Amino acid sequence: MTDKLLRVEELYTRFDTDRGTVHAVDGASFTVDRGEIVGVLGESGSGKSVTARSICRLEEPGKIGNGTIMFDGTDLTTASKSTLRQIRGNEISMVFQDPTETLNPVFPVGEQIAEAVRIHEANSRQRLLDFLGVPLFRDQSAWADARDRAVELMDQMDIPNPESRLSAFPHEFSGGLRQRAVLAIALASDPKLLIADEPTTALDTTTQADILQRLRSLRDERDVGILLISHDLGVVAQTCDRVVVLYGGQVMEAGPVNEVLTAPEHPYTRMLLECSVRNSTPGERVQSVSGTPSDPIGSYEACPFADRCRHATTACRERYIPTTELDSEHRLACLEAPLPADDASAHRQDALTPDGGKQDDST
Repeated sequence: MTDKLLRVEELYTRFDTDRGTVHAVDGASFTVDRGEIVGVLGESGSGKSVTARSICRLEEPGKIGNGTIMFDGTDLTTASKSTLRQIRGNEISMVFQDPTETLNPVFPVGEQIAEAVRIHEANSRQRLLDFLGVPLFRDQSAWADARDRAVELMDQMDIPNPESRLSAFPHEFSGGLRQRAVLAIALASDPKLLIADEPTTALDTTTQADILQRLRSLRDERDVGILLISHDLGVVAQTCDRVVVLYGGQVMEAGPVNEVLTAPEHPYTRMLLECSVRNSTPGERVQSVSGTPSDPIGSYEACPFADRCRHATTACRERYIPTTELDSEHRLACLEAPLPADDASAHRQDALTPDGGKQDDST
């Protein structure tokens, strides 16, 4: 029996605005196993980042309206604040998209990594005097050990000359090195689950490949469960074991990455594949998903993708769409599946090759 580290069931996260209630996550369900990388794929505004923040219980100013988030036997939706503080950072770590906003510009990078080590080792709140580094009140021996551990983590993240870079400030690091430093901070507590929100955005191809290889190594060497959020088909294809396709805060399709991305059944998944760079004709504009996302105000009573779907029927626009299982691992929410073969099928394998599958800014 598969060991489910994370199980998200019928999660609803909403934001109350002057115009009405935005249902950013609208009944999403998926799982992450130990030692598995699960990709969350979809356009901007599909609910990927809000889902990740909800798992960490960092959804404010949003609110979780319904559903459960079971992490290693604990329901995070009903857990106390003290329990969440123990789990967040210690057992669940998150890497955000922009490392510049994560790192404090006025502290050396090595000091920030060492600080993360000390906080998790102490298993308590950090004292103000300890944070300010007041020599008379700081445990110098413990901080020396934490700095040694910081050097070790920087070395594991392939940061060159970690000992000499320990005192370097974030602005002295390149974008790729800053992202590696953020990964080092996230791994300081040896978490069970790592959530990575667009960790390779704006990085060059070589650095991106190194970061993705590091994530695969974490899965294999430490048995870490990883939730990788991306809009990049190539990143998901190269890195993930399973993929969850989100649209309108709902799971459109989910299953093994090779099965979903080579034989997709949901029209939205197919349209994403058609938008890959490798499927475009040289010299021509890269395709984008036709139409625009629906108004996010309110919840969807039918298929949220119906207005943009070329296969949609009256039932798709008026009926609740149940989730069906094509097999034990592959499931989707579509009344019209199985769909007929389309012209994109001949190119799907190209979308799964290294450096392929990148989408334009519209997706």
